[in-house]
Amino acid sequence: MFAHDPYIVKAVEYLTGAAFLVLFIGFWQYVNGATVAQVVARAKAWSGDFAEWFRVPERLFYHPGHAWARADGDGVLTLGLDDFAQHLVGPIGTVALPQLGGHLERGAPAWTLMADGKAVPMLSPVSGTVVDVNREALTDPILVNDDPYGRGWLLKVRPPRPNATAGLFTGERARQWMHGVSDQLLASMTPALGTLAQDGGMPIHGLARGLDEEHWDEIARRFLLS
Repeated sequence: MFAHDPYIVKAVEYLTGAAFLVLFIGFWQYVNGATVAQVVARAKAWSGDFAEWFRVPERLFYHPGHAWARADGDGVLTLGLDDFAQHLVGPIGTVALPQLGGHLERGAPAWTLMADGKAVPMLSPVSGTVVDVNREALTDPILVNDDPYGRGWLLKVRPPRPNATAGLFTGERARQWMHGVSDQLLASMTPALGTLAQDGGMPIHGLARGLDEEHWDEIARRFLLS
């Protein structure tokens, strides 16, 4: 009976796509010089990052608004947006970041993503003073889509207190949270809305556009709590 349930079918398609992506990356690393042992080790490490079809790497702290924080030593935290957010918004045209020395408040707007002339603000996962910004992401914002947890980081902040990440999701709790968010997204999808690309994969121009092409920015803000 499950074969005719469109939501279950689409969930299977997404998970299959995620598995294919992991295998493709492993193959690409192999043909570019990585040993078989290295590829296997990386694949094992990466496979544990997934919750549904979104990456949720270990050792990061996640805000419900889909921003992450990472402790990098010397009391500084690196911030960025998670894999769900970049898939939701789709190709990012520009990123507006706060000035050096600016103050961020946890749960308040921190940066803004611009796509197709629409602005989608995102909330800061922590409070603190901005000590660095990723100028590479400013000049090449597609990095934020391609590598949101690496070269696509956005800010570095110095929080006023050492327990700035208290209360954020991490580890298994973060994966459970992402499973719940994925379920909410899946529940929003109906065949009538044309939520998926013709090839059965994720919408090329972002998940929010698949739900409502005209009001996708409002949908993005709803999921990003902004």
